[in-house]
Amino acid sequence: MEEICPEVETFAAAGFYSIAIQYRGLAEANYRPLCPIVVQPKHYVVEEPVFSMRKVDQRRAWMRRMLGTASHRLHTGSRSFALGALVSAGLGVLSTFPLVIRVLFPRWAASIRRTADRMTDPPDNTRLCIERSTEAPGAEEEGVGFTLDEMVGFAERVLRDIGLTSGFACTLIILGHQSQCLNNPHKSTYDCGACTGPGGPNARALAMMLNDPRVRIQLAERGIPLPADTVFVVGVHNTATESVSFYDLDLLPKSHHRDIEEVEAIFERVSELNAHERCRRFDSVPLNESLDGALRHVEHRAEDLAQVRPEFGNATNALCLVGRRERFRGLFLDRRSFQHSYDPTQDDADASILARILSAVIPVCQGINLQYFFSSVDPDRWGAGTKLPHNVTSLLGVMDGAASDLRLGLPWQSVEIHESMRILFVIETTPEAMLKIMEGNPVIDRIIRNRWSQLAVLAPGSNELQLFRDNEFQAYHPENTTLPKTHSSGDWYRGSRTFLDFAQIQAR
Repeated sequence: MEEICPEVETFAAAGFYSIAIQYRGLAEANYRPLCPIVVQPKHYVVEEPVFSMRKVDQRRAWMRRMLGTASHRLHTGSRSFALGALVSAGLGVLSTFPLVIRVLFPRWAASIRRTADRMTDPPDNTRLCIERSTEAPGAEEEGVGFTLDEMVGFAERVLRDIGLTSGFACTLIILGHQSQCLNNPHKSTYDCGACTGPGGPNARALAMMLNDPRVRIQLAERGIPLPADTVFVVGVHNTATESVSFYDLDLLPKSHHRDIEEVEAIFERVSELNAHERCRRFDSVPLNESLDGALRHVEHRAEDLAQVRPEFGNATNALCLVGRRERFRGLFLDRRSFQHSYDPTQDDADASILARILSAVIPVCQGINLQYFFSSVDPDRWGAGTKLPHNVTSLLGVMDGAASDLRLGLPWQSVEIHESMRILFVIETTPEAMLKIMEGNPVIDRIIRNRWSQLAVLAPGSNELQLFRDNEFQAYHPENTTLPKTHSSGDWYRGSRTFLDFAQIQAR
């Protein structure tokens, strides 16, 4: 986005936006945690239809129950001798037609499926229940949501963590991410590692908090004045198809309609560029593929039943940058870096904001990295082996064929392009502040001192780097102090399928 639209300013945060929740969508029967696995969420959030769509939702929910009941009875009945023979003879031949269409024409089949799903899908106009009046949170109706004080606290934390406390634009986009693809039981390879699932509900809850006038009044009292014309809009990025969709646009003031139209146009362009850069790692895509062709390919790939590599997810991750975006803006990082915005000039002497950020960032990013590391070092024992013979077992995991142990780690098709290395954290802070954080957080201390990851600190006032070695920070002296320069990302990666050096992008 920054490359094609220089006036855009971006900030990065953990995918759950520091809002750990138990979430139940409109079509879901049970709550599921959307937060790092090391966090136990205490708050519950429920999605409900707007009042005018309640009858529509009831009809569609009834239809889902009827179809689910019929499908379950057919599934169990087909295991019996009589009904099994009847179903095989009567429906076996008919089932070949959708199978052939799905294999040969996946995008067409996906379009048909989406059209049919509209009869049972929940209505689009929904709201999150995020406010409660009782003190204690809980799964029952009166315990769902947050108190006003809690909402103010979460909103303030996110804004201070990323250093966005002034200079607000009129329109700010909060973007979650998720992956939706047809042939992928290995969800941990693709969805958000910080959310252990889709990040849209967390982003949506944050936007509702920040748009609440009562929250803004208290934020102003705490030194974060949000202008009256600033609106937070929430969207979600499907990392498999590169599509971006938005929530709650019916609440958008008319004064901001043109902003969203411009944002949508930017995302259309960004989606093509992002798909094109991803496609260079797919052997089935020619290196001279057009931008439009690359976007069509990733859409096709996500819906192809025979495709065992819908996307490579977090493969090739090697780096995590924590600091001001301006320190790293304009760098081509070859899709290898996690990022989290942090402004050391807005932190206190104890680096309490940084300590709070790293308590989630280091365990999550290091966990993702080691998941790929071990699965690529020994794909058969620490990974899940090849994906081709995997069967989903009791919704718990996968195993090879019909009789084997549950497979651990990631499949080979998710890590085959990964370079096995332990992640390097580059954090904009001082050695003294980092050592103090390590002393106060045993998890971070063990990860760093036991060398499960690498650590370097970037001086807030200079380009000096210090690397943590032998339990102390040592000055790092680079062999080369200049970066190659290019006019665009495409100019740098075009024609290459392998790893690339970092480069500095200088837009024309």
